[in-house]
Amino acid sequence: MDLRVRNEVRGDWTVVAVSGELDADTVPVLSDHLEETPGDRVVVDLSGVPFMDTTGLSLMLDWHRRLDGTGGQFRMAALQPSVHKLFRLTELTEVMHIHESVASATA
Repeated sequence: MDLRVRNEVRGDWTVVAVSGELDADTVPVLSDHLEETPGDRVVVDLSGVPFMDTTGLSLMLDWHRRLDGTGGQFRMAALQPSVHKLFRLTELTEVMHIHESVASATA
């Protein structure tokens, strides 16, 4: 399955909408896209991601550390149940900013 990524600006936030499976084959696509994403307030909309493996998890954690560590903000929104379960099992729901919707993430 191909990974599709697009940006949308909502106020002070850049929303990165992702569609497709996020795994070792597709993580480089999202990684390159995030590198080119302007601003330091980013929400990754994962509503279109039915599957994520640990390489996707690692990318999300890296960007969380990168932006939050330099005064920016990194949030994730609209995780599907299987993806949210991965974050719960690794206890990253306690560390990362996960929101039910893009609207709540950008509020």
